[in-house]
Formats: sequence, C-alpha cells, structure tokens
Amino acid sequence: MSDQSNIIMESMLRVGTVLHGTYRIDSYLSSGGFGNTYVATHINFNEKYAIKEFFMKGVNERDGNNTAVSVSNNEKVTEFNEQLEKFKKEARRLRKLNNSHIVRVYDLFEENGTAYYVMDYISGENLKERLKRTGQPLTDDQANQVLIQVLDALNEVHSNGIWHLDLKPANVMINNDGIVKLIDFGASKQFNNKTGGALSTSSVTYTNGFAPIEQMEKSYEKLGPWTDFYALGATLYNVLTNQRPPMPSDINDDHTPDKHLSLPLPSSVSNKTRDMILWLMKTNRKERPASVKEIMDSLKINQSGAKNHHTGETTILQTPVTNSTPSASWSAPVAQPEPQPYREEEQYDSENSSSETTKKTKKAIIVAAFVGLLLALGGYYMYNGGFSGSTEEKETVDSVQNQLVTIALGEGHYSGPIDEAGKPNGKGTVVFNNGDKCEASFINGVIKVDTITYRFNDNGDVFVGSIKIDNDVAALYEGKLTKKDGSYFVGSFKDSSPDKGTWYDKKGNPVK
Repeated sequence: MSDQSNIIMESMLRVGTVLHGTYRIDSYLSSGGFGNTYVATHINFNEKYAIKEFFMKGVNERDGNNTAVSVSNNEKVTEFNEQLEKFKKEARRLRKLNNSHIVRVYDLFEENGTAYYVMDYISGENLKERLKRTGQPLTDDQANQVLIQVLDALNEVHSNGIWHLDLKPANVMINNDGIVKLIDFGASKQFNNKTGGALSTSSVTYTNGFAPIEQMEKSYEKLGPWTDFYALGATLYNVLTNQRPPMPSDINDDHTPDKHLSLPLPSSVSNKTRDMILWLMKTNRKERPASVKEIMDSLKINQSGAKNHHTGETTILQTPVTNSTPSASWSAPVAQPEPQPYREEEQYDSENSSSETTKKTKKAIIVAAFVGLLLALGGYYMYNGGFSGSTEEKETVDSVQNQLVTIALGEGHYSGPIDEAGKPNGKGTVVFNNGDKCEASFINGVIKVDTITYRFNDNGDVFVGSIKIDNDVAALYEGKLTKKDGSYFVGSFKDSSPDKGTWYDKKGNPVK
C-alpha cells in the first residue's frame, strides 16, 4: 500500500525512468529521511518489484531531469558516503536472509550518483496503516498470529548475527494472503558472534516507545536480541490498544505488580498475552527473554514447527482491498490481482452457507479435492529426496516467465526465480495444465512446505497453509481452506480433512 501523503515529489525519479537498463519506475511507494521507494517493473520479464533508492533529505538534490543525485553541501559529502555504505550493507544483510516473513532482496547496484536495491513488492499494508484505516485494535488472537510470524522472522535475523533495532507496526507488513513480512532493516546492526557487541559503532536510531533503555542510551555493548524483543512487546501493546506504548521511564515509575497504570490493556486480552507483553517489555534487559527459542518454549511451540504453526492462521489477517466500513471481526478474503510473477488472484462469489449439513458436505468435498494433490505431493517428496532441498544449495541466477516444467505434481508453466541449472529457486508459481496453481518457495527445484498456496481451477477452492510429512506421505497440516462462496475453515487437518479449528461464514462469523 502506498502512503502518498509522505511523497516528496522533487526528490523522486520520474515515472518511466529505467534503472540499470532493466527496471522501469511505475509509481511511488514512499519517501523518507534516508530514501525513496518505488514500484518498478522488470522490462524483460514483466515482473513487479519494489526498489529502494538512497536519498538523504536535506543533503541530496536532483538535477533538472530529476535523475542524477548530488550532495548540496560539500561539508556533507563525508556523511553522505558513510550513510551510502550503510545503505548497501543493509541490502547485503537482507540478501543473506531467507525466510517467508522477511522481505527478499534480489539486486543491488549504483547509478545516478547513489545506490539502489531491488526487493519483493508486497501488496498489502503495514500494521500502522491498518490501525489507522480501521480505527480498531487487533483481537488477542490476531495479535498472537502476528507474534508467531514475527518471531519466525527474528529467529532468522538473529541466527545470521543481525539485530533489526527498529521493530514497530510501520515495519510489519501484512500482504494480501495474510502473511506477515518484516521490512526496513535500515537501523539493523551486525554483531560480533564472539563478544556479542556490535561490529559497527555508527549511530543508533530508534523510535520512542518502541526502544528500550539500552538502545536510547546508545549502549552498543548492551544491545542484543532482547533489544528487538522489547520492541516486539511494544508492538503487541500498540496493535492491541491502538495507543502509543509508554516510555521505559513510565514503566519504571509504575510500581503496580501488573503495570496496569503504564500498560493498560483491554479486558479482552488474555492473561497469557498480558504476561508476554510484560516479559518482553521488562526495562531491565536481563529480565527479558534472551532468544526466540526461549519465547517459543514459553508458548509451547516447537521451534522447528513454528512455521507450520502459524501458517494455519495467518490468512485471518487478510487485507481488504476496499475502503469499506470496518467491522469488529475480520472479513472473509476479497482477492485482487497480485504482482507477477508470483500469483494471480481470483475473485470469489459470496453466498452464505452455515448449516451443520453444509459443514459435513464441505468436509467431503475437501477430502475428495485434496486426495490427488496429497498423493502427488507425497510422490514429489520421495522423487526429489525430501522437501528441504539439496545439501548443496545453488544461488538464484535469473528469473523466468511461463517456463515449461515437469514435476511430480504434473506438467505446467513456472514463473519465478531459477538457479544456475534452470530449476525453480525461490518464490514462484506453477500453473498446471488443468488450470490449478501452486504458489510456493523452491530450493533448487525442491518445494518447501512451510507455506504453500494451492488454487483449484475446477471449484475455485484455495488452500493456504503447511503440509506435514509422515512416513514419506504428504498430508495437510495446518492452514486455511477458502470456498468459492467466501466461507472458510481455519485450523489443523487430520487425514486431509478439517480436524481442530473453526468454520466461518463469508462475513467472518464462526459457524456453530
């Protein structure tokens, strides 16, 4: 979603400008103190991306053609060069991260006197925008879905020796499939694996209310995963109350056992969530969790299965594509075209169906619809030697559009990134000869099963979720099955049939 209110037109490239001989600027997403972000199209493959440009407000200016970037004051040249290097480091750090909840970087280049990096275009909105649009906080369940997915992202970030250091609702995106994406690593830092300290002592930036004491005091040696966890707790508080989090000093001044004066929460918030926020927002960093695993253990979530856990629930966070009046509950998904090359959504007709008989009928339909898919996935798993990919991963070297492929799921046309051997390698889509579509992430031609989207051409059903492998047989694990009439099931599956979960009608109301 573009925030046109913050666009500084004189600092932006002109629409139609071609960068790197490859990317055509189509529209603007945002502009800020250190950069501009654009929507661009790869002119050879007609793929949509977001491109971030380094541009310092008050330091840089453009020539008369709105192209070349220069430094307006010679005294600022050193500062510009230092920040430019930091910008390129940000891109390289993101490039190292491979997680479905972190925006992916594909390219980095210098041009026009500055630098650019190319990343996923996320069609959706961030949590700050969502709160502003709806005027309503998230429910306890919705906030916990965000929590699980952000933790999965942070686990990848911290495992690569990086702290995000600017986690807040504005940097948590929800795409149109309801998947959480952590963005904006401009404040991130690399840390020393041996000493735990930051490798760089460049300025530490922060956002009031989301930064703990050690970050506000710029105590580099005290920064750690716990710094991001404080921001995560503040983010949870914000989305559950639609109120700005208090400063650490306000929390310290509150001597009530549950900090209800400084951290008041609605009565609808569970005690478990309250305790989590209090733990994450401890002003003493040593009293906060020290790792993602520690938090996962407290939630009784197996870390290796964390992705499977959240993928069964994420799509409740569907981003509406209209500006309709917000309701107290989340509406059923309303699909819209998604940026190529990854997916192309379908529109659904809405008809209400909520009887017990209809529920049983739905179960039967689901079982029948998924039998062929699951058998094929089981065969695919065995044929490719597993879903985790080869032991020697190859880098993504190119992208293709509608390349004919044959996999155990069938013959179809693949669009997305490929490795040097020409195999799918990254997030892409296969459109099968019968019209079915499978959207997933691949590693050297092997499908990853943490999150897939499968669209049935014959009946319009859509499954988004995870698959469980048991004795080399694939079966639905957790996810969301959406019917053409707009009703849907969210929960876990057993023997490929809905097991533990809830059916909802097209308005998002539970079906009893």
